[in-house]
Amino acid sequence: MIPPIPRHPLSLLLVLLPLAICTGCLSGDEAGQPSGGDASLNLIAVLTDYGTAGSEAGALEGAIYAANQNARISTITHLVRPFDVAEGSYLLSVAAREYPAGTVFVAGVDPGVGTRRRAIVLESKDKKLFVGPDNGIFTGIMDSLGLSRAFQISNRSLMRSTGVSSTFHGRDIYGPVAAHLAGGVPPELVGPQISDPVRLNLTSAFRDSSGLHGSVVHIDTFGNLMTNIPGPLLQEAGFYAGEVLAITVGDSTNLVTLATTYGDVQAGSWVAMTSSEDMLQISINKGSAAEAAAADVGDSVWVSRLSTG
Repeated sequence: MIPPIPRHPLSLLLVLLPLAICTGCLSGDEAGQPSGGDASLNLIAVLTDYGTAGSEAGALEGAIYAANQNARISTITHLVRPFDVAEGSYLLSVAAREYPAGTVFVAGVDPGVGTRRRAIVLESKDKKLFVGPDNGIFTGIMDSLGLSRAFQISNRSLMRSTGVSSTFHGRDIYGPVAAHLAGGVPPELVGPQISDPVRLNLTSAFRDSSGLHGSVVHIDTFGNLMTNIPGPLLQEAGFYAGEVLAITVGDSTNLVTLATTYGDVQAGSWVAMTSSEDMLQISINKGSAAEAAAADVGDSVWVSRLSTG
């Protein structure tokens, strides 16, 4: 029974003060709020090669909501090149660094779905969680954000409640597990800890007496060629803004001006610069370098000075 409200101000204060103290003593979970007050809790970022024409992307999101109706889903992309784990790894690592700690990521580039490859959860050193196949998709994350812990997913109670297929682990495993993690389930509960997540065997850029060597790791919507050559390597080689370089991509060699932005050269001209990720980017101002060079992901890149002889 609710006691009568006292009329005297001091008596009223004595009644309300314990209630205020009690409310303040509730933990985050008891008060119905995320434990620890992490503003990013329930945020799930998704990257796949599902495309946007079919039902797969929607089914994945539906499975997330079915497991956690409070989830907030952020789409990185569903347009990773089909089966291209290396490109997925690159795009995930570039995007993930911009998300807050506590974000859970789903990586659905899984050409080995249904085989004996493991499904895993990886925790980065900056306290982000990554859910997906153990096929090297998290190589870029381990290199850029660092690996804290990894677990093999075996807890079936965290998977799709109506069953797990052999061909759609994004919907049946990765999405639901990510939803539970975003809702506060600790990663230790997904399964046993592992120490050997798969890494892709990627070729690193290097410098020798002939110049810089690397490869194309991504081609964006505009046809810009993103390489694995770090910006500092350009400085070590002594290349400077305004210098015209010979850049060979695959079988195509072009004279390219090293600049700071596209507008430093005329429309239709070749230009190279350090990208927003501080890597060498090869472009054509208001054109497609990929089309002009008939370039593809994986093509070799050689950057050299023009011969003075």
